[in-house]
Amino acid sequence: MEDRSVANVGVVLAGFALTAAALPWGTPGVGPVENVALAVLAGVALGAFSLRRHGLLARRSGSLAAGIASLGVVSYTGIATAGTLAGGSGSMSSVWGPTLALVGGLGGVIAAYGDGRGLPESLGQAVKATGWSLAVGFAGLFAIAVWSSVLISVLSGLLPGNPGTASQLAVGALGLGLGTGSIALIYFQWTEKTAAYLDFRVPTKRDVGYIVGGVVAIFGLQMLISVVFSQLGVQTASHSVQQAASGGNAEVLLLMIPASWLIIGPGEELLYRNIIQKELYGTFGGWGAVLVGSFVFSLAHIPAYAAGATTVAALVSTLGVILSLSLVLGTTYHLTTNTTVAALVHGTYDAVVFGAMYVQMAGMA
Repeated sequence: MEDRSVANVGVVLAGFALTAAALPWGTPGVGPVENVALAVLAGVALGAFSLRRHGLLARRSGSLAAGIASLGVVSYTGIATAGTLAGGSGSMSSVWGPTLALVGGLGGVIAAYGDGRGLPESLGQAVKATGWSLAVGFAGLFAIAVWSSVLISVLSGLLPGNPGTASQLAVGALGLGLGTGSIALIYFQWTEKTAAYLDFRVPTKRDVGYIVGGVVAIFGLQMLISVVFSQLGVQTASHSVQQAASGGNAEVLLLMIPASWLIIGPGEELLYRNIIQKELYGTFGGWGAVLVGSFVFSLAHIPAYAAGATTVAALVSTLGVILSLSLVLGTTYHLTTNTTVAALVHGTYDAVVFGAMYVQMAGMA
Protein backbone atom coordinates (compact mmCIF):
# COMPACT_ATOMS: atom_id res chain seq x y z
CA MET A 1 0.00 0.00 0.00
CA GLU A 2 1.32 3.47 -0.88
CA ASP A 3 2.56 5.42 2.14
CA ARG A 4 0.93 8.86 2.17
CA SER A 5 1.99 9.95 5.67
CA VAL A 6 4.06 12.85 4.29
CA ALA A 7 0.92 14.16 2.58
CA ASN A 8 -0.77 14.14 6.00
CA VAL A 9 2.00 16.38 7.32
CA GLY A 10 1.54 18.59 4.26
CA VAL A 11 -2.15 19.09 5.12
CA VAL A 12 -1.21 20.43 8.56
CA LEU A 13 1.50 22.71 7.16
CA ALA A 14 -0.84 24.09 4.48
CA GLY A 15 -3.32 24.75 7.29
CA PHE A 16 -0.69 26.91 8.99
CA ALA A 17 -0.29 28.98 5.82
CA LEU A 18 -4.06 29.32 5.43
CA THR A 19 -4.36 30.48 9.04
CA ALA A 20 -1.65 33.08 8.37
CA ALA A 21 -3.84 34.61 5.66
CA ALA A 22 -6.55 35.30 8.24
CA LEU A 23 -4.21 37.07 10.68
CA PRO A 24 -3.20 40.78 10.66
CA TRP A 25 0.43 41.23 9.58
CA GLY A 26 0.85 44.96 10.09
CA THR A 27 3.45 45.24 7.30
CA PRO A 28 3.20 47.94 4.59
CA GLY A 29 1.03 46.85 1.69
CA VAL A 30 -0.25 43.70 3.36
CA GLY A 31 -3.92 43.89 4.20
CA PRO A 32 -7.17 41.96 3.70
CA VAL A 33 -7.09 42.28 -0.10
CA GLU A 34 -3.45 41.26 -0.50
CA ASN A 35 -3.93 38.30 1.83
CA VAL A 36 -6.49 36.87 -0.57
CA ALA A 37 -3.55 35.85 -2.78
CA LEU A 38 -1.95 34.08 0.19
CA ALA A 39 -5.26 32.37 1.01
CA VAL A 40 -5.59 31.12 -2.57
CA LEU A 41 -2.04 29.74 -2.64
CA ALA A 42 -2.45 28.08 0.76
CA GLY A 43 -5.85 26.74 -0.29
CA VAL A 44 -4.40 25.13 -3.41
CA ALA A 45 -1.65 23.51 -1.35
CA LEU A 46 -4.18 22.30 1.22
CA GLY A 47 -6.43 20.88 -1.50
CA ALA A 48 -3.57 19.11 -3.28
CA PHE A 49 -2.23 17.58 -0.06
CA SER A 50 -5.75 16.52 0.98
CA LEU A 51 -6.41 14.81 -2.36
CA ARG A 52 -3.02 13.08 -2.08
CA ARG A 53 -3.86 12.00 1.45
CA HIS A 54 -6.98 10.19 0.24
CA GLY A 55 -5.33 8.84 -2.90
CA LEU A 56 -7.47 10.94 -5.25
CA LEU A 57 -4.46 12.51 -6.95
CA ALA A 58 -1.48 10.68 -8.39
CA ARG A 59 1.81 11.13 -6.55
CA ARG A 60 3.53 13.06 -9.34
CA SER A 61 0.75 15.53 -10.17
CA GLY A 62 -0.41 15.98 -6.58
CA SER A 63 3.03 16.63 -5.11
CA LEU A 64 3.87 18.98 -8.00
CA ALA A 65 0.73 21.09 -7.45
CA ALA A 66 1.27 21.18 -3.68
CA GLY A 67 4.94 22.09 -4.09
CA ILE A 68 4.33 24.95 -6.53
CA ALA A 69 1.57 26.41 -4.34
CA SER A 70 3.77 26.11 -1.22
CA LEU A 71 6.64 27.81 -3.04
CA GLY A 72 4.20 30.59 -3.91
CA VAL A 73 3.44 30.98 -0.20
CA VAL A 74 7.17 31.34 0.53
CA SER A 75 7.58 33.90 -2.25
CA TYR A 76 4.59 35.90 -1.03
CA THR A 77 5.98 35.93 2.52
CA GLY A 78 9.39 37.07 1.34
CA ILE A 79 8.00 39.90 -0.79
CA ALA A 80 5.57 41.02 1.90
CA THR A 81 8.19 41.22 4.66
CA ALA A 82 11.33 42.16 2.70
CA GLY A 83 11.14 45.87 3.38
CA THR A 84 10.65 45.38 7.11
CA LEU A 85 13.43 42.80 7.43
CA ALA A 86 15.83 45.02 5.53
CA GLY A 87 15.34 47.77 8.07
CA GLY A 88 12.69 49.79 6.24
CA SER A 89 10.30 52.22 7.81
CA GLY A 90 7.54 49.68 8.21
CA SER A 91 7.10 47.44 11.22
CA MET A 92 5.09 44.34 11.98
CA SER A 93 2.29 44.54 14.52
CA SER A 94 2.52 40.75 14.87
CA VAL A 95 5.02 38.14 13.75
CA TRP A 96 2.50 35.31 13.87
CA GLY A 97 1.20 35.81 10.34
CA PRO A 98 4.57 35.84 8.56
CA THR A 99 5.93 33.08 10.81
CA LEU A 100 3.03 30.71 10.18
CA ALA A 101 3.15 31.46 6.46
CA LEU A 102 6.89 30.83 6.26
CA VAL A 103 6.69 27.59 8.26
CA GLY A 104 3.71 26.40 6.24
CA GLY A 105 5.30 27.36 2.91
CA LEU A 106 8.80 25.99 3.50
CA GLY A 107 7.45 22.92 5.22
CA GLY A 108 4.99 22.43 2.37
CA VAL A 109 7.78 22.54 -0.22
CA ILE A 110 9.75 19.91 1.70
CA ALA A 111 6.64 17.77 2.28
CA ALA A 112 5.68 17.96 -1.40
CA TYR A 113 9.16 16.91 -2.43
CA GLY A 114 9.16 14.10 0.11
CA ASP A 115 5.76 12.86 -1.02
CA GLY A 116 6.85 12.99 -4.67
CA ARG A 117 10.02 11.03 -3.90
CA GLY A 118 8.22 8.39 -1.88
CA LEU A 119 9.45 9.36 1.57
CA PRO A 120 9.51 8.35 4.40
CA GLU A 121 10.91 5.07 3.01
CA SER A 122 14.00 6.88 1.80
CA LEU A 123 14.06 9.54 4.53
CA GLY A 124 17.08 8.09 6.30
CA GLN A 125 19.00 7.88 3.05
CA ALA A 126 18.07 11.47 2.15
CA VAL A 127 19.17 12.80 5.55
CA LYS A 128 22.44 10.87 5.32
CA ALA A 129 23.15 12.14 1.80
CA THR A 130 22.38 15.74 2.77
CA GLY A 131 24.58 15.51 5.84
CA TRP A 132 27.38 14.01 3.76
CA SER A 133 27.18 16.81 1.19
CA LEU A 134 27.30 19.47 3.92
CA ALA A 135 30.29 17.74 5.51
CA VAL A 136 32.19 17.63 2.20
CA GLY A 137 31.26 21.23 1.37
CA PHE A 138 32.48 22.59 4.68
CA ALA A 139 35.53 20.32 4.61
CA GLY A 140 36.39 22.17 1.43
CA LEU A 141 36.14 25.48 3.29
CA PHE A 142 38.41 24.16 6.04
CA ALA A 143 40.96 22.90 3.50
CA ILE A 144 40.95 26.26 1.71
CA ALA A 145 41.54 28.07 5.02
CA VAL A 146 44.40 25.72 5.95
CA TRP A 147 46.13 26.03 2.58
CA SER A 148 45.72 29.83 2.60
CA SER A 149 47.24 30.06 6.08
CA VAL A 150 50.18 27.87 5.09
CA LEU A 151 50.83 29.86 1.92
CA ILE A 152 50.62 33.18 3.78
CA SER A 153 53.14 31.90 6.32
CA VAL A 154 55.49 30.79 3.55
CA LEU A 155 55.11 34.13 1.76
CA SER A 156 55.79 36.04 5.00
CA GLY A 157 58.99 34.07 5.47
CA LEU A 158 60.20 34.75 1.94
CA LEU A 159 59.32 38.44 1.69
CA PRO A 160 60.09 41.26 4.15
CA GLY A 161 57.14 42.78 5.99
CA ASN A 162 53.56 41.59 6.02
CA PRO A 163 51.96 40.47 2.74
CA GLY A 164 49.81 43.20 1.20
CA THR A 165 46.19 42.91 0.23
CA ALA A 166 46.98 41.89 -3.33
CA SER A 167 49.32 39.14 -2.14
CA GLN A 168 46.78 37.84 0.36
CA LEU A 169 44.00 37.66 -2.23
CA ALA A 170 46.28 35.96 -4.73
CA VAL A 171 47.29 33.44 -2.10
CA GLY A 172 43.62 33.00 -1.16
CA ALA A 173 42.73 32.17 -4.75
CA LEU A 174 45.59 29.65 -4.92
CA GLY A 175 44.47 28.24 -1.57
CA LEU A 176 40.98 27.74 -3.00
CA GLY A 177 42.37 25.65 -5.82
CA LEU A 178 44.60 23.61 -3.53
CA GLY A 179 41.85 23.22 -0.92
CA THR A 180 39.17 21.96 -3.28
CA GLY A 181 41.76 19.79 -5.03
CA SER A 182 42.82 18.25 -1.71
CA ILE A 183 39.26 17.32 -0.77
CA ALA A 184 38.75 15.88 -4.25
CA LEU A 185 41.84 13.69 -3.83
CA ILE A 186 40.69 12.52 -0.40
CA TYR A 187 37.25 11.75 -1.85
CA PHE A 188 38.79 9.74 -4.71
CA GLN A 189 40.96 7.78 -2.29
CA TRP A 190 38.07 7.17 0.11
CA THR A 191 35.64 6.00 -2.57
CA GLU A 192 38.30 4.29 -4.74
CA LYS A 193 37.24 6.26 -7.80
CA THR A 194 39.56 6.88 -10.73
CA ALA A 195 40.26 9.91 -12.89
CA ALA A 196 37.49 8.72 -15.22
CA TYR A 197 35.02 10.03 -12.63
CA LEU A 198 36.09 13.58 -13.46
CA ASP A 199 33.79 15.29 -15.93
CA PHE A 200 36.25 17.92 -17.21
CA ARG A 201 36.09 17.63 -21.00
CA VAL A 202 36.68 19.91 -23.98
CA PRO A 203 33.27 21.49 -24.68
CA THR A 204 31.41 20.30 -27.77
CA LYS A 205 29.37 22.64 -29.99
CA ARG A 206 26.34 21.70 -27.92
CA ASP A 207 28.25 22.50 -24.73
CA VAL A 208 29.24 25.92 -26.10
CA GLY A 209 25.54 26.66 -26.54
CA TYR A 210 24.94 25.78 -22.90
CA ILE A 211 27.89 27.96 -21.85
CA VAL A 212 26.42 30.95 -23.68
CA GLY A 213 22.94 30.19 -22.39
CA GLY A 214 24.23 29.73 -18.85
CA VAL A 215 26.10 33.04 -18.88
CA VAL A 216 23.03 34.86 -20.26
CA ALA A 217 20.77 33.15 -17.72
CA ILE A 218 22.99 33.86 -14.73
CA PHE A 219 23.39 37.54 -15.57
CA GLY A 220 19.73 37.91 -16.48
CA LEU A 221 18.75 36.38 -13.14
CA GLN A 222 21.23 38.64 -11.33
CA MET A 223 19.75 41.74 -12.99
CA LEU A 224 16.19 40.65 -12.19
CA ILE A 225 17.04 40.03 -8.54
CA SER A 226 18.86 43.38 -8.31
CA VAL A 227 15.83 45.24 -9.67
CA VAL A 228 13.42 43.43 -7.33
CA PHE A 229 15.66 43.99 -4.29
CA SER A 230 16.11 47.65 -5.22
CA GLN A 231 12.35 48.17 -5.40
CA LEU A 232 11.82 46.40 -2.08
CA GLY A 233 14.75 48.10 -0.35
CA VAL A 234 16.45 44.80 0.44
CA GLN A 235 20.13 45.07 1.33
CA THR A 236 22.77 42.44 0.55
CA ALA A 237 26.21 41.73 1.97
CA SER A 238 29.50 42.50 0.21
CA HIS A 239 32.07 39.82 -0.60
CA SER A 240 35.39 39.75 1.30
CA VAL A 241 37.20 40.57 -1.96
CA GLN A 242 35.00 43.63 -2.45
CA GLN A 243 35.72 44.74 1.13
CA ALA A 244 39.47 44.48 0.51
CA ALA A 245 39.21 46.43 -2.75
CA SER A 246 37.09 49.16 -1.17
CA GLY A 247 39.97 49.99 1.16
CA GLY A 248 41.83 51.68 -1.69
CA ASN A 249 43.19 48.54 -3.30
CA ALA A 250 40.98 48.32 -6.38
CA GLU A 251 43.89 46.86 -8.40
CA VAL A 252 43.52 43.57 -6.51
CA LEU A 253 40.34 42.99 -8.49
CA LEU A 254 42.40 42.73 -11.66
CA LEU A 255 44.17 39.71 -10.15
CA MET A 256 40.84 38.04 -9.49
CA ILE A 257 39.71 38.19 -13.14
CA PRO A 258 42.11 35.52 -14.51
CA ALA A 259 41.82 33.63 -11.21
CA SER A 260 38.07 33.36 -11.81
CA TRP A 261 38.61 31.28 -14.97
CA LEU A 262 41.76 29.43 -13.94
CA ILE A 263 41.14 28.62 -10.27
CA ILE A 264 37.86 29.76 -8.70
CA GLY A 265 35.43 28.44 -11.31
CA PRO A 266 37.15 25.06 -11.88
CA GLY A 267 37.90 24.54 -8.17
CA GLU A 268 34.41 25.24 -6.86
CA GLU A 269 32.65 23.39 -9.68
CA LEU A 270 34.88 20.36 -9.15
CA LEU A 271 33.85 20.14 -5.51
CA TYR A 272 30.23 21.26 -5.57
CA ARG A 273 29.09 19.90 -8.92
CA ASN A 274 31.39 17.07 -10.05
CA ILE A 275 31.59 15.56 -6.56
CA ILE A 276 28.72 16.72 -4.35
CA GLN A 277 25.92 17.11 -6.91
CA LYS A 278 26.98 13.99 -8.82
CA GLU A 279 27.02 11.94 -5.62
CA LEU A 280 23.53 13.18 -4.71
CA TYR A 281 21.99 11.89 -7.96
CA GLY A 282 21.52 8.40 -6.55
CA THR A 283 19.47 9.68 -3.60
CA PHE A 284 17.57 12.70 -4.88
CA GLY A 285 17.48 12.17 -8.63
CA GLY A 286 18.71 14.75 -11.15
CA TRP A 287 16.80 17.91 -10.25
CA GLY A 288 16.66 17.10 -6.55
CA ALA A 289 20.46 16.86 -6.53
CA VAL A 290 20.67 20.23 -8.29
CA LEU A 291 18.53 21.78 -5.54
CA VAL A 292 20.27 20.16 -2.55
CA GLY A 293 23.72 20.79 -4.02
CA SER A 294 22.85 24.44 -4.58
CA PHE A 295 21.76 24.83 -0.95
CA VAL A 296 25.11 23.40 0.16
CA PHE A 297 26.95 25.74 -2.22
CA SER A 298 25.13 28.81 -0.87
CA LEU A 299 25.71 27.85 2.78
CA ALA A 300 29.41 27.36 2.04
CA HIS A 301 29.61 31.06 1.08
CA ILE A 302 28.64 32.28 4.57
CA PRO A 303 32.28 32.97 5.63
CA ALA A 304 32.92 35.04 2.48
CA TYR A 305 29.95 37.35 3.13
CA ALA A 306 29.42 37.27 6.93
CA ALA A 307 31.90 40.09 7.66
CA GLY A 308 30.31 42.32 5.02
CA ALA A 309 26.74 41.83 6.21
CA THR A 310 25.32 44.79 8.13
CA THR A 311 22.32 42.73 9.26
CA VAL A 312 21.31 39.09 9.41
CA ALA A 313 18.65 39.87 6.81
CA ALA A 314 21.33 41.17 4.43
CA LEU A 315 23.30 37.93 4.81
CA VAL A 316 20.18 35.80 4.27
CA SER A 317 19.25 37.83 1.19
CA THR A 318 22.74 37.37 -0.22
CA LEU A 319 22.65 33.62 0.36
CA GLY A 320 19.30 33.57 -1.44
CA VAL A 321 20.92 35.26 -4.44
CA ILE A 322 23.80 32.77 -4.40
CA LEU A 323 21.30 29.91 -4.22
CA SER A 324 19.47 31.13 -7.31
CA LEU A 325 22.72 31.60 -9.25
CA SER A 326 23.94 28.19 -8.11
CA LEU A 327 20.79 26.63 -9.54
CA VAL A 328 21.89 27.88 -12.97
CA LEU A 329 25.34 26.32 -12.52
CA GLY A 330 23.86 23.06 -11.26
CA THR A 331 21.47 22.97 -14.20
CA THR A 332 24.21 23.46 -16.79
CA TYR A 333 26.20 20.62 -15.23
CA HIS A 334 23.14 18.38 -15.02
CA LEU A 335 22.21 18.94 -18.66
CA THR A 336 25.75 18.54 -20.05
CA THR A 337 27.51 16.26 -17.48
CA ASN A 338 30.54 18.41 -18.28
CA THR A 339 32.19 20.23 -15.36
CA THR A 340 34.08 22.45 -17.81
CA VAL A 341 30.78 23.99 -18.91
CA ALA A 342 29.76 24.93 -15.36
CA ALA A 343 33.31 26.11 -14.58
CA LEU A 344 33.35 28.46 -17.58
CA VAL A 345 29.92 29.88 -16.73
CA HIS A 346 31.00 30.34 -13.11
CA GLY A 347 34.38 31.82 -14.03
CA THR A 348 32.87 34.21 -16.56
CA TYR A 349 30.32 35.45 -14.03
CA ASP A 350 32.96 36.07 -11.36
CA ALA A 351 35.37 37.69 -13.84
CA VAL A 352 32.73 40.13 -15.11
CA VAL A 353 31.64 40.98 -11.56
CA PHE A 354 35.24 41.65 -10.46
CA GLY A 355 35.84 43.68 -13.61
CA ALA A 356 32.72 45.78 -12.99
CA MET A 357 33.82 46.36 -9.39
CA TYR A 358 37.22 47.57 -10.59
CA VAL A 359 35.69 49.99 -13.12
CA GLN A 360 33.40 51.39 -10.43
CA MET A 361 36.02 51.68 -7.68
CA ALA A 362 38.73 53.04 -9.95
CA GLY A 363 36.43 55.89 -10.95
CA MET A 364 36.21 54.81 -14.56
CA ALA A 365 32.42 54.48 -14.57
